[in-house]
Amino acid sequence: MLRHRRIRALSSGVVALLLTAAAWLAAPTAYAAPPDIARVREMLSGYEGGPPETAWRALGPEALPVLIALYDSTQEAPFVRQRAVAAAAYYPSPATHTFLHAVLVAPGQSDAIVRTAVDALARAFGAAAWDEVRAYLAHGAVTVRMGAVRAASRIDTPAVHTVLRQRLRVEQEAEVRDAINAALAPR
Repeated sequence: MLRHRRIRALSSGVVALLLTAAAWLAAPTAYAAPPDIARVREMLSGYEGGPPETAWRALGPEALPVLIALYDSTQEAPFVRQRAVAAAAYYPSPATHTFLHAVLVAPGQSDAIVRTAVDALARAFGAAAWDEVRAYLAHGAVTVRMGAVRAASRIDTPAVHTVLRQRLRVEQEAEVRDAINAALAPR
């Protein structure tokens, strides 16, 4: 009888431990406070580009407001602002979508930042962003159309292929036509 009580007590302890472990594993990842703006600026300021996706994901979604603040600051170098837009794609959320849309429609926005925002939409939201990406295939700037083709190739659905084939018929720039052909090529 004593032995059964010990087994039952041990079993209860193991069950409690397993439930605690399961709750801990099921809990959403808790991140620390938002990363320091100086640290994020440094990550965006690399000589040959930014850090890998894993570094951005490690910061957690709390990095998005910091990226937005860096983009919004006219005191930041244009390449830092542009990379902040690109890095926002690592945090797909309604707030990210709102931010990227605002970047796209900002009056006087540079073509380079528009191109980056179109690509970030496709990276963050995939096929759900197709209607927005599609609109930029006919943009007046070649660099934006190139970015839209690259974004469309990330989405890579039959609907995308249909629209790219249609765009190929009217596209005048050889560089964009080449990009469309590459996006349509079998992989």
